[in-house]
Amino acid sequence: MIRIAAVDDERHALERFERMVSEVKELELCGLFNTGKQLLAYIKEHPLDVVFLDIEMPGINGLQLSGQILDLNETIDIVFVTAFNQYAVEAFELQAMDYLMKPLSKDRLGKTVKRLLKTKGSTDRPGKPFIQCFGGFEVFLDGKALAWKNSKAKEVLAFLVHKEGVPVSWEKISDAVWPDYNSEKAQTNFHATTYLLRKRLAEAGLARILENGRGNYRIIKDQVHCDLYQLEELIKGERIMGKEEVRLLEQLEQRGYMEGSGYVWAYAKAAELDGVCKRVLKDLEKRK
Repeated sequence: MIRIAAVDDERHALERFERMVSEVKELELCGLFNTGKQLLAYIKEHPLDVVFLDIEMPGINGLQLSGQILDLNETIDIVFVTAFNQYAVEAFELQAMDYLMKPLSKDRLGKTVKRLLKTKGSTDRPGKPFIQCFGGFEVFLDGKALAWKNSKAKEVLAFLVHKEGVPVSWEKISDAVWPDYNSEKAQTNFHATTYLLRKRLAEAGLARILENGRGNYRIIKDQVHCDLYQLEELIKGERIMGKEEVRLLEQLEQRGYMEGSGYVWAYAKAAELDGVCKRVLKDLEKRK
């Protein structure tokens, strides 16, 4: 089920919307709101997948509200529903999932639902991806490296893997990925890039590996296999080194930590891991 909500200052429009979506079994209507303030309060406490927004509303309009929604939860898709077509270009610049004209028809809503199901409603979940940090950063699914059209989307994911599941604010991510940009330009690039990242992961059936809440982002460690995490677990646990553990150490020593990707923010950890790797391998040599 795809969890949805709608915002419109006209009660009859919400009632019509409620009647139409009640006939779509894939949708779970979680709330109907007259103001953006009511919706934002709901999002802070409850999960949502999609919000249907009217644009022409008193106070804050739908375009402005969409930005506030994404600041709270970047994974929510926005569908604009309006009687005015002059906002279409601006809406898609904001990375809207869809743009629907009033009065809403069942056929047009059905097309939107199909698009949503394609990105959010698939039940064919692939297995856990393997994330490679030794050498160049790559994400492997069923043995094949994931292709990326946007290198910065890939780098943002790499940075979150690097942070090992710790929630990170958009400011810290931007400082690492766009260190030379001013705050306004960095924020614009960040939102566009994270949209592309979420879209790419959803296309691959991997949306679950990334979490966003209250403006913070993190990788879900138990949803991935990762050479970095495997190595750190065995070192932390001080287990007896078997062939697999030695292989990981040798890979790190030979390839380096994200060395092939050239991420400046990874250099300090690369040096730290290199020292740990040399120490452990030296201890193993002494034991022979």
